[in-house]
Amino acid sequence: MQRIVIFAILFFSTASLAVNPEPYLQSAPIPFYPPLCRAARIQGEVTVNYSVNENGDTYDVEVVGGPKLLQEATLDEVRHWKFSWEHPCYCHVKRQITFAYSFGDWLDEEGPSSVVRWFGRGPVERVEVQAGGVSVQTSDP
Repeated sequence: MQRIVIFAILFFSTASLAVNPEPYLQSAPIPFYPPLCRAARIQGEVTVNYSVNENGDTYDVEVVGGPKLLQEATLDEVRHWKFSWEHPCYCHVKRQITFAYSFGDWLDEEGPSSVVRWFGRGPVERVEVQAGGVSVQTSDP
């Protein structure tokens, strides 16, 4: 009887892992604000659908919406992500990510060229990329 109970627990534990596998982000290049978009002061959100295969590679990366000039940079970022699985898994999953590009104010003019914030516990669901404000110098007449 104990063997049946142990077998049932192991079976359902393994089955639950296989039903909803969740890859975790192993590595990703640091996303930067695209220079052309930064110069043109283009900001907004780009939403991307992507799939992860059993090797942790992304594929079928496609834009759902967002400013055209930010889309290619976002696609390039997600294409270079590498995922891992907690347990060996011959799985493929589909996910969605939103990149939010915005401008902000730094405490001083020498602030960093961009600040990146990753959101989401477990699967990454949102990335915020913020560029510093462009300083404008004026001269007194």
